[in-house]
Amino acid sequence: MRAVLGWGLLSVLAVPAAAAQDVTQDVTTVRTESFPRPPYSGATYYLYERAGRTICTKLAVCNKFDQCETTYVQGAFRAPEDTATGEPYGTTPATPIAPASLAKHVCLTRFGLVRR
Repeated sequence: MRAVLGWGLLSVLAVPAAAAQDVTQDVTTVRTESFPRPPYSGATYYLYERAGRTICTKLAVCNKFDQCETTYVQGAFRAPEDTATGEPYGTTPATPIAPASLAKHVCLTRFGLVRR
């Protein structure tokens, strides 16, 4: 009797876990990595990820006067000078983007990764 009850309980718990896993596959997150750029500049990468893969990269290179140049690349990207630097000196954790806000992110809309 206990074995039957145990398997029944296990099957009830397994269904919501599988459904939760499918939902996380559709969640788009954004995180950042920062690199120094001489002289007195910095590069910040905004990495948009879905299901553990980078789907879009926004690169903002800003000088000491906060004048920035922005580049968008589909998929993963890192400029050669930042690759040579090695590890980023600053990072932020991945943060989920609310579905209602996805269309506000140029990197996602530019490459048709979300609907407007």
